[in-house]
Amino acid sequence: MIEKYGAYLTENMIKDIQKLEVENTRLKEEIGNREIPKAALKVLLKYATSSVAIMDSNYNYIWVNMPFAQKDSRSVADYPGHNHFEFYPSDVKEVFEQVVRTKEVYKAYNWPFTDANHPELGVTYFDWTLVPVLNLSDEVELLVYFRNDVTEHVRVQEKLVESQERYHTIFNNSLDAILLAIPGSTILSANPAACHMFGRTEEELCTVEWNELFDIDDPRVLQAFKKRGELRSFTSEMTLLRKDGTKFDGEVTSNLFKDKNGQILSSMIVRDMSERKKTEEALRLSEDKFYKAFHHNQTMMAFIRLKDDVFIDVNNSYAKVLGYSREEMIGKNVFELSIWADLEEKQNLRKQLAENGCVRNTELKFRSKSGDIIYVVATSNLLDIAGEECILASLIDITELKKTVDDLRKSKELFNKTCNANPLIMAIFSAEDFKIMEVNYVFVQKFGYTREESIGLTAVDINIWLDINDRKRYLEELDKNGFIENYETRFRNKSGDILNVLLTGFYTTWNDEQCIFTIVNDITELRHYQHEMARLDGLNLVGEMAAGIGHEIRNPMTTVRGFLQLLGEKERYATDKEYMNLMIEELDRANSIITEFLTLAKDKTVELKRQSLNQTVRTILPLLQADAMKQNKSIEVHLGEIPNVVIDRNEIKQLIINLVRNGLEAMPPGGILSIKTFKDNDGVVLAVQDQGKGIKPEVLEKIGTPFFTTKDTGTGLGLAVCYSIAQRHNARIDFKTSTDGTTFYVRFNL
Repeated sequence: MIEKYGAYLTENMIKDIQKLEVENTRLKEEIGNREIPKAALKVLLKYATSSVAIMDSNYNYIWVNMPFAQKDSRSVADYPGHNHFEFYPSDVKEVFEQVVRTKEVYKAYNWPFTDANHPELGVTYFDWTLVPVLNLSDEVELLVYFRNDVTEHVRVQEKLVESQERYHTIFNNSLDAILLAIPGSTILSANPAACHMFGRTEEELCTVEWNELFDIDDPRVLQAFKKRGELRSFTSEMTLLRKDGTKFDGEVTSNLFKDKNGQILSSMIVRDMSERKKTEEALRLSEDKFYKAFHHNQTMMAFIRLKDDVFIDVNNSYAKVLGYSREEMIGKNVFELSIWADLEEKQNLRKQLAENGCVRNTELKFRSKSGDIIYVVATSNLLDIAGEECILASLIDITELKKTVDDLRKSKELFNKTCNANPLIMAIFSAEDFKIMEVNYVFVQKFGYTREESIGLTAVDINIWLDINDRKRYLEELDKNGFIENYETRFRNKSGDILNVLLTGFYTTWNDEQCIFTIVNDITELRHYQHEMARLDGLNLVGEMAAGIGHEIRNPMTTVRGFLQLLGEKERYATDKEYMNLMIEELDRANSIITEFLTLAKDKTVELKRQSLNQTVRTILPLLQADAMKQNKSIEVHLGEIPNVVIDRNEIKQLIINLVRNGLEAMPPGGILSIKTFKDNDGVVLAVQDQGKGIKPEVLEKIGTPFFTTKDTGTGLGLAVCYSIAQRHNARIDFKTSTDGTTFYVRFNL
């Protein structure tokens, strides 16, 4: 019997059965055909470690051992005289009948069982064996039922499978490179991120030498591996090598551990630090540029904390005009220094800031350290610095201008001495016919007309007013009050350039003739600076928000995408695969939008190299022409002889594609879009010209603002991305527009 059924029995069961067969043989020899007492089986199986029961051929219990009864929270006396299926489900009755009929042992593995009397246990699992015991007539007289509880083993196996699935998901979808290896020997496994990072397939990585991945000339490499040998782990930055031989900075974390067989293995996680290094350098350069722009600016500038009026920082011009050193002002509030000559002006300024967020070109009176009154024209903006609300104040000292105006009313000689030396534009007009009587040197510089070309003509004759209605309103205000201060308008110079100006005018006497004295403050650069600051702030805000949440959004998206792929491979979800693919596509689309947002970040890393702008245009020209043909439009290319410029090729491709596609969408069918490159002064210019209807005047100021679009399905990020790319290249974007079309110019410095 043992030889026949031994494969189905545990070691203890086999020993018990062996004892039974020995006793059976002895009794046969002793008493011939006399039957084996049932008590003999009980004695042999009583002390078996497994749960054991003896039944007759009709499945009625004759005897059970203690482990069998205890497993079901019963006593051994509860079983004799009862049928097996009174206690347990009848779903295996056919198996019992088969054993009686065939006289063969039946073995079941991991059999699920739910105890109706103990539902809180849930599903449990058993390995059980039913062994027939034959009498001398070779008929089944008894059934021996062995049962082992393997619930814990089954659940451990399930957790192991689940753990392995999670491990493979993390391993394959990690953004960091992961390598498993035998220390000092070969790599056993590498995830996709490692293959991408080192530029090798997994098969190649499993055959390379370590000096093909680590730059052994970097002393940090040997130091780190020495440390791992001593402490069993290390984390260190070091230089690594790609397949093409290029080097990159990486942060490597490695640990030694033993596998289930006791073999020592090493895990290695590598994070590419190249992008972070470039970002840190770009941030340092950005901060350096800001420092220079702030501290070396001739305009008075200061950062003031809103809640307590404390100076956070002031530039040298601000401190010098008020007679202080920077150290004397920083950390003090405006009341300690008593710089406000009129506290009512301060209160009005605060009120306007609270209502509008900014106040532009407001004349204020300050008091210097020596007690002198300083007149300034101030522009103030509210902004957030490190979580605190602050005021950025930009001031132009007009104290001398004020004095000059007073002196000019008294003396024509003083005008001749001071007017031409004044950095502001000055002119005298006849109050009778508005002809120009005198202009200063700055007027000639700014407007491009010589003194001889200007005198005797009106401002209308030389066409300097951009909007003639502005001139009318200016004169009406002047007539009404006898003077006007800081009237903002726009002028046009001889070459057609537009100037933003502030006009101050008053009536006076010149050569015994009533005239209008006009002072023109050119604020073109200031307005451009303010507009650029506001636009860049918008771009940087969107970029910073995207950088801040991009990582947090992408991680769960990656997890969801990974599990969707995993579930999609299971047969039970085969009918849902179409929906899972749709969800994966939507996740990929969301990821592409996040990528576009991240392009706006001011600290986005670029790989700047001196290379051909013309070649970059040629590379993407087939793609652009294909877009044009789909819309029944065409593209002309005129690439001039230009020197190489310092650019990131991929970013400039994106800029060109965005500008060209905007131009194509602006044109009707049959239109021709031109792409040109040429050298201009000290730079290289890329021009994209369309034959559309031009940009409407009311939207000109909003060009390049994030999320502003005139398209029904646009995101408002195309031009914003272009401006952001230009900023990272120290390039400048401007444009000219008319009813015949629009031309965008990207100007690169050499």
